[in-house]
Amino acid sequence: MSSVRDGSPPPTVPLGAGVEFDTIRRFLAHGRAPHPSVAVGPGDDAAVFEGGWVLSTDLTVEDVHFRRGWASPEEIGGRAVLAALSDLAGMAARPVGVLASVAFPQEPDDAYAEAVMAGVCGAADAWDAPLIGGDLSRSPGPLVLDIVVVGQAESPCLRAGSVAGDRIWVTGALGSSAAAVRTWEAGREPSPELREAFLRPTPRISVALALAAGGRIHAMLDLSDGLAGDAGHLAAAGDLRAVIEIERIPVSEAARVALGEEVALEMALHGGEDYELCFTTASELPAADLEAAGVRLTCVGRMEQGKGVWVQSPGGELRQVTRGGFDHFAGQGG
Repeated sequence: MSSVRDGSPPPTVPLGAGVEFDTIRRFLAHGRAPHPSVAVGPGDDAAVFEGGWVLSTDLTVEDVHFRRGWASPEEIGGRAVLAALSDLAGMAARPVGVLASVAFPQEPDDAYAEAVMAGVCGAADAWDAPLIGGDLSRSPGPLVLDIVVVGQAESPCLRAGSVAGDRIWVTGALGSSAAAVRTWEAGREPSPELREAFLRPTPRISVALALAAGGRIHAMLDLSDGLAGDAGHLAAAGDLRAVIEIERIPVSEAARVALGEEVALEMALHGGEDYELCFTTASELPAADLEAAGVRLTCVGRMEQGKGVWVQSPGGELRQVTRGGFDHFAGQGG
């Protein structure tokens, strides 16, 4: 398992392809090197400090990540926290606390604002990460939630650490959350399964801790940008190429029913916000690890020498993926 105790990881972890990540690279070029107490800086799911403290921040913006008509205020607040906690799962870190900074538009009344914060606190408490601070403001436009999560891990799992020949694994099924969004945008109401996947994702913290305890994970992150995009981050961090076998991808059955086979596969590869785990190991996982995980685990491909992300058809044909996962800046000059 790649860890801050296994040598000295670079302060900045290489990112995969994409306009959003090109933008991040330009931003980082203007900054100074992290403080010596920072063991892992930009580029991973979270920053890691001496003593195993793990911190991450996640921004949720109305009309970018959700629409008010899709969810109750409690669901909006809760989802923001659950999405942020998924970054701790990607590091195999135990949650400790949550800080929430929220900018409320002028239109919602105090009852709406209180309901949003009730959702924030309810989700945080459910994962033993009570609210420990934050900030409140008014917004001239959308509702904005910025959630900071604090966790601890003796040996955090990092994105770097894969080697050629490693197997690529994912937890759960993919595509449901993006399929819910596609359904809403088409003017229809998603099925209860799709709606649940979007509004109440399960941070795979217990799964990550169980897998990490086995000591077989080489690298890991959470799936927030889609399998193609996030596999690209793992590949870039290991200076490798990721090969995804199309027939192995565990596409959500609810997404297949709602959108059809082809579009559901697209959602699994590129849609994002599944908040499952993607990790690499040297070999097949033993039965004990599969049982300890308590959730479906699927080997979807392998790491090889090379660059980028490639998909392999059932017939063995390889094609490089030129589109990654969800990209906030893909339509802005990219």
